[in-house]
Amino acid sequence: MIAREGLGAMARAYTTSFLAHRLWQQALNWIFPSNDEPCAVCSRPIPPHMAQKRAGERGAMQRLCAFCQQNLALVPVRAQLTTLRAGKRRIRVASALVYDHFVRTLIRAFKYDGVVEIAPFFVSALCATRPARLQADIVVPVPTAPDRLRMRGYDHVLLVARAFATAEGLPCALGLARLGTSGHTRSQTAKDRDRRLSELAGQFVSIRPDAVRGRRVLLVDDVMTTGATLATCAAALYEAGAGAVDAAVIARVE
Repeated sequence: MIAREGLGAMARAYTTSFLAHRLWQQALNWIFPSNDEPCAVCSRPIPPHMAQKRAGERGAMQRLCAFCQQNLALVPVRAQLTTLRAGKRRIRVASALVYDHFVRTLIRAFKYDGVVEIAPFFVSALCATRPARLQADIVVPVPTAPDRLRMRGYDHVLLVARAFATAEGLPCALGLARLGTSGHTRSQTAKDRDRRLSELAGQFVSIRPDAVRGRRVLLVDDVMTTGATLATCAAALYEAGAGAVDAAVIARVE
């Protein structure tokens, strides 16, 4: 029963409530236009003449102030390949960005504040990790917990994974589901790998063994801290019959 609920939640990148909220915001902005539109990342006011100038733009740039636009353009893509243990196997993980102050702000805005327009930037960063030569037949996103999906209104990893798979000419499958709730009661960076592995035991299950059986799977996630989430997901995919599992993440904590 829980697995079906998780699968149903993962089938959509956006919930109906999130889409309705965005539509309502657009309607209010049209009826009651503001002279001081805030930056979607840092909340600095965007001058009216700049907001009008960007009215025809699409994506994140339209909602970012000049400071954040400049910072975004200067974010260095520093692709790195590391190796993690997944049970008795090892998986290679390609990461694109260092989880520094600005990247952390971007990811939080994307993950928690509904700034989904930043997704193309993260996709382009992930595409830059492909020189690591991680061979793949299919992309599988690390699933978001159902309670987090309901709270945020969208699955941020699924958004990136689908766009990344399209850019790389690969299929994207919802191969995993996360059971129960997220259980995140404090920062994950404050927990060591063994504790994270213990907490995540049994939380990820395969829901599409036919999609991954015998295939080279590329897991996609947003941030790698201890690597426990990726290792647990990889173990579940191997149990489902995956031929090989590697991963690509937007940012890594150093």
